[in-house]
Amino acid sequence: MLHNYTIPPKTFFEIASFGYLLVLYLISFNDSNRERIRSYKYFRFLETNMLLALVVSILTYVFSYPELGTPIAVCTVLRTMDSIMCVMASRIFVIYLMEYVDNDKRYKWVGIVGNVLFLTYFVLMLLNLPFKFILWYAPDGTYMHGTLFVPIVFSTPVYYLTSGIIMLIIRMKTLGSREQLALSVASLITLLGTVIQAATDGAILLSLPFGTAGIFVLYFSLETADYHDLIKSNEKLIIAEQDAVKANRAKSDFLASMSHEIRTPLNAVLGMDELIISEVGENKPVEPAAAARIREYADNIKDAGQILLSVINDILDLTKVESGKMEINAAPYKLHELTDDIDTLIRIKAEQKELNYIQKIDPSIPDHLIGDELRIRQIMINLLNNAVKYTDSGEVRLEVSSQGVTEDTVNLCISVEDTGIGIKSEDIPKLFGDYQRFNEEHNRGIEGTGLGLSIVKRMIGLMNGQIRVSSEYGKGSTFTVTIPQTINREVPEGADGSDGQDARVEIKPYLTPDCEYLVVDDNKVNLIIASRFLDVLTGRVETALSGPEALKKMKEKKYDIIFMDHMMPGMNGVQTRKNAMEDPDNLNIGTPMIMMTANALRGVREEYLEMGFSDYLSKPLDINELKRVVRLNLPQEKIKEA
Repeated sequence: MLHNYTIPPKTFFEIASFGYLLVLYLISFNDSNRERIRSYKYFRFLETNMLLALVVSILTYVFSYPELGTPIAVCTVLRTMDSIMCVMASRIFVIYLMEYVDNDKRYKWVGIVGNVLFLTYFVLMLLNLPFKFILWYAPDGTYMHGTLFVPIVFSTPVYYLTSGIIMLIIRMKTLGSREQLALSVASLITLLGTVIQAATDGAILLSLPFGTAGIFVLYFSLETADYHDLIKSNEKLIIAEQDAVKANRAKSDFLASMSHEIRTPLNAVLGMDELIISEVGENKPVEPAAAARIREYADNIKDAGQILLSVINDILDLTKVESGKMEINAAPYKLHELTDDIDTLIRIKAEQKELNYIQKIDPSIPDHLIGDELRIRQIMINLLNNAVKYTDSGEVRLEVSSQGVTEDTVNLCISVEDTGIGIKSEDIPKLFGDYQRFNEEHNRGIEGTGLGLSIVKRMIGLMNGQIRVSSEYGKGSTFTVTIPQTINREVPEGADGSDGQDARVEIKPYLTPDCEYLVVDDNKVNLIIASRFLDVLTGRVETALSGPEALKKMKEKKYDIIFMDHMMPGMNGVQTRKNAMEDPDNLNIGTPMIMMTANALRGVREEYLEMGFSDYLSKPLDINELKRVVRLNLPQEKIKEA
């Protein structure tokens, strides 16, 4: 019989499919991008299982014939393995499909039901070996199968494929057009092959060949490196677009917030100024009652100006941190002087809202420390200002204690507690984000940029510290800051504890009636302000609106102090000083020249001193700071105590 035996024609499709799939397997095996493709692992499982299924099927339909001398038991095992491998192939195909359409595991139950069906099918196929109720060979070698053959052998793969297609239809909108087409075609081809083979009772073997065709569709459509490079590019574009939308929204929110925060105090400044003008009038005498009102207007302008300055400082601080230009400058300081200043400042604000302010400083903390006093002060004030702003009744408490004191270091623990509105638990993780303000409807009347806590956290991070928040909504909040500081052991008991440069100078009243001042600025309002501040010292003040005008005046008169603006058109302040020092006719070669500028970034004072300026003042001018600088730069004989 063997010499008349020929391979059954129905296996030709499977033999050809095996050859093509083996080539594809080898090509995809050497794909250098396979490790970064999310679905590649399942695709490899699918390829491998399909190859094994084709091998078993070819062996089955070529050699599972008792008339060829193949034992009946071997024929039965081959038929059983062929059925199991076909079902396994459909199962892995749907697992691969679900990786695309259900990566959020929304339809996990589909896989669970399929696993139950597959386990039931597998057990029945094993039971069939001894009991022969699904497929078997008659004693004469004739292949037989019972009425349960089609329901048992084909129900599981049909379930897998149809459920996969249904999921694909439901989740179609979540896929790209290429994924939609490739997965749809591959699914329908594979299902069609399984249905034809079941309908013809195995007379036509199309289940595995059509499945192989589906694999080819998947590989050349979805699993190639080029396509996944395209996917990566698209994902990057989508992320970039989302980032752009977020950035645009953040910009809009920021501009809206800044518009409110800047226009509100600006409205107060302009409104109060208009009231002052209307009260005084042209050549109108000021009555005593009107003078009191004008003083109130002026106080309101000052308060609004301070708010406006605070907004600008917050923006500048955030910019410095983000650009890496904010530095921590450690210097000796005395803790009790810092906390005394804090007490004076915050107690006034708390009393204005009829709040009880409690300040408790652990006396065991070393008083002489080395750290960035300015930043620690800023952190305390920011947290306490927030506490006062968001507390309508009750108290605000500051406690300063220590942890982990060693010979040289101490962890400074700053706790700010309030009985205010509190923070919702879901808002706490977002608390330190830029421009974050919560419950806007309730807090609409409270000023703030939403930058304060963001800046606080970043400054604490620069000092290797930590900040923790605990809050109960409606009852209050507690902010706890821990900052490591160095103990200044070199300062004798009772010493000031500073190096002199950063020491605070108490400005006692004094006059300078014999002094000549020159103020150089291209802005007339700035000239008026500086002149009026200097008038308090009863000296004589001259002004210049440009560098060339200042150079001319320096040739004509000797001044005691010259105040120089930096950013002036044509010839700026630095160039003006340089030209003045090179001019042999200049009568003010040795005159102290003070840089007076709106450049208030950290470290600029040192830069101006290196350029040769005697001192530095930042705008907006503070009259007490102006007095301090004048006193430091005048000879003692020019100063008369008031």
